[in-house]
Amino acid sequence: MKQHVHLAGWQKIAWALDEDLRWARTALEGRVVFSDLPRARIVLAAWWPAIEAIGEPALRGKTVVCFADNPPAFYLTRPGFAKVAHRVDLWIARSREAVHQFQALGLPVAQVPYCVDPEIFHPLPDAEAIRRELDIPSDAFVVGNFHRDSEGADLTRPKVQKGADIFLKMARLLHQRVPRAMVLLAGPRRHWLVRNLESAGIPFRFAGEKPGAEDDYARNILDRPALNRLYQAMDVCVVSSRWEGGPYSVLEALLAGRALISTPVGIARDLLPEAALFRSAESAVELLTAHATARSLDGAAQSGREAALANNSLAALRARILAIFQTLPDGRPTLAEGLQSAVALAFTRIKKPVWRTAQSSVREARSEMNTVPALSSFFEAESPDPSAFVASAAGIQRALEV
Repeated sequence: MKQHVHLAGWQKIAWALDEDLRWARTALEGRVVFSDLPRARIVLAAWWPAIEAIGEPALRGKTVVCFADNPPAFYLTRPGFAKVAHRVDLWIARSREAVHQFQALGLPVAQVPYCVDPEIFHPLPDAEAIRRELDIPSDAFVVGNFHRDSEGADLTRPKVQKGADIFLKMARLLHQRVPRAMVLLAGPRRHWLVRNLESAGIPFRFAGEKPGAEDDYARNILDRPALNRLYQAMDVCVVSSRWEGGPYSVLEALLAGRALISTPVGIARDLLPEAALFRSAESAVELLTAHATARSLDGAAQSGREAALANNSLAALRARILAIFQTLPDGRPTLAEGLQSAVALAFTRIKKPVWRTAQSSVREARSEMNTVPALSSFFEAESPDPSAFVASAAGIQRALEV
């Protein structure tokens, strides 16, 4: 009997969480029956807030599997996580970093790769024509990224996670070292970087409708073929994040044939050699200057692309997720169980769902965050080291409070 599965957490904006569920659905298509929540035996969620929103009573008798959209070091800073954590039967991490952190918390975890479509993200032959369309000089050394750098609630503030301040400092230093350097930005909520690049006199191009005072989320979302074209105009893609679940842009840039440098976060450490990772704006500039002079990052980009094609394909995703689902219950709930779930779900729409006591390992780690010295928010532990994990979470909490 086929498993009955409910996919939870759609945002319906065709961005990261929707991509997680879309790829999971593609990988499971034909092997399971997709259904609404009351008729499902298994719930597969894009992120834990979707589980929190459903409520514990509506999940009774169901197996809950949840993707990790961020590392647990960030989750520890979120008040609701401690109560939801115990109700997830299996966490799906997307990087070794996240696996280590879940293990440090004593939570059940398996690793499943991110996936992007190599038919969409791939090198194009007309990079120079694309540069001309963007009014980029032929001799410019172009660096950039397509991450949101401004907080949605306050577009004047930089998004701490994405390291917009790190990127700006890097751009300032690079412009001094390599005068022909230029920044390429695209996507919504680039308000903070656009404003600060202009103030600093750093040359840049913005692909889209230039941000004004209002939120441009709807009008500057780009489809993926358009993003692939824009990657072709870059010499190097830069990921300056303080923490990440992915990001997808690591895979997109590598499959698009671009050089890439990143902070040691998320899947970047799984796909890039140490020589393409940086921990400060100054070290990023050293890497970029060397590449501007001697194309020093080309080898790392090629090996990263080969690794992505092999390890982050649909076939790799399908094999891993099917292996996980083989260990989960078959069938569908009984009629009585389905009715109970439907009634409980209806009540959660009337008032906030009630959860049992928080899991002790998460509660204790949250408590310890208040006493340990906060380390850098880059998680450096190569093994499930609880002390390094908690210190990293404390570092993230302090960064968020600034």
